[in-house]
Amino acid sequence: MANLDGSSDGGVDAGSSDPGPTDGGAIAGTTTVTTDAGANDAGSGDANSSDASTATASDAGTPAPAAIDYTVMVAIPAGINNGVTAADQATMLNAFGNPGTPDPGCGPSSAALQKLMKTASVGPFRVTGLGPAVDALTRVFAAVQAAEPALYALLGTQGMLCVRFVRGSTTNFSNHSWGTAIDLTINGFLTPRGSTTISQGLLSLCPYMLAEQFFWGAGFPTPDGMHYEASNELITAWKANGTIP
Repeated sequence: MANLDGSSDGGVDAGSSDPGPTDGGAIAGTTTVTTDAGANDAGSGDANSSDASTATASDAGTPAPAAIDYTVMVAIPAGINNGVTAADQATMLNAFGNPGTPDPGCGPSSAALQKLMKTASVGPFRVTGLGPAVDALTRVFAAVQAAEPALYALLGTQGMLCVRFVRGSTTNFSNHSWGTAIDLTINGFLTPRGSTTISQGLLSLCPYMLAEQFFWGAGFPTPDGMHYEASNELITAWKANGTIP
């Protein structure tokens, strides 16, 4: 397992998380063809009318959109976590209690937390994590597969559940300890913690994750572009509506 830090290592951000073990945007537009309902009326013999009604952008000389290079490194833009915040330690402890016995190599979950864990395929890979978080990721990746299959094909993970402290701390748990965070790769590449650039694939993934109220670690004070986690708002909502006991 790549032993990489989450963005809260060293006490920078108490709500961030370290990667766990390996458990395993824009949406491309479409060209609409407008058909003249009158062109094919019975008795119409005007061939030019039919031709005009089926003209496409390419007929007019408009170039096809260029393929997106999801592996290219780009700057982290502003506004990536609009409406969501990182799930801090107090929120996690209030919602779940102590997650288990921390260990750098991933310790065992508490008996209570084990009951909430789920192992399943989320589409491009299998993970073990908190049940509703796994379900949310399944919806995320289904949407990605439908809209951006080339991105979907490049997705990989470094895992979700890992009971451990954040690096450099003996008191703050990684959010991976509760199975609510995931670290992602694009074409096998893991964006290192602290990098001020991220792969286009992670950036393209952001709107899909944000739609499910996941916070992106690229917005931490020390950027952690590989890291997405269930936001403070999402954890609070799950607790309030009984999704988690």
